[in-house]
Amino acid sequence: MTDTPTGIAFEDARKILVGVAARYRLPVEQLALARCHGRVPAEDVAAPIALQPFDNSAMDGYAFAGCALGTVPAGQTLALTIVGTALAGQAWDGTLQAGQAVRIMTGAVIPAGADTVVAQEQVTVTGTTVTLPANGLPPGANVRLRGEDLAQGHIALPQGQPLHAAALGLAASLGLATLPVVRRLRVAYFSTGDEILTLGDAPRPGAVFDSNRYTITSMLRNMGVEIIDLGAISDNPQALRASFLQASEAVSYTPLTLPTICRV
Repeated sequence: MTDTPTGIAFEDARKILVGVAARYRLPVEQLALARCHGRVPAEDVAAPIALQPFDNSAMDGYAFAGCALGTVPAGQTLALTIVGTALAGQAWDGTLQAGQAVRIMTGAVIPAGADTVVAQEQVTVTGTTVTLPANGLPPGANVRLRGEDLAQGHIALPQGQPLHAAALGLAASLGLATLPVVRRLRVAYFSTGDEILTLGDAPRPGAVFDSNRYTITSMLRNMGVEIIDLGAISDNPQALRASFLQASEAVSYTPLTLPTICRV
């Protein structure tokens, strides 16, 4: 216990404050994604679409039906007729038939009738014919399947996990323009003491400049809270009581019952 008859031991004060904080639930606000860095999701955010959103090519090359690989003897090559081109954002319109291939770029939709992509570095192109080695390339190679990274409806952003660069990039890839986040914790604070000088005050005997407030400000900013600076308060019971009440109102909580928190 403290030696001050009217004071409260540190651990007792901490338990009181934790108990008070536990009775409140911070409001939820819907924020634009660009403003969500460092914020905390107020609820689990499910993926509204799948990632990948469609079957697509993992590289530049040629798309074809992988079953054709099993029809070629070991050591032989497979020749296919190029019938079109699929670009990222511009799908090839049609269905591949046996013996056909489509020139495809990274990220482009896999054409109907195809399920495998061979890298362009592994083939030889002569006119409209592409020739590729039939061995060492398994069916389904170099294709990113729909939902491979994240299935539609699965949790993308867990509640309570801070949102940083990777999470925001994921949210953007899901087309989420806004997110439900917990309102920032508001912290009101002040320095106390008749000996405290505010920066800019003229020095006087027995007084020191207020340094703690600036140290605390920096620490709070690193925590991402909203800061309410109430300045320096003199050693006066009425002034201290008024400051606690002002702090309580500033953070939008129910006004504190001061005798429970401190005796001033």
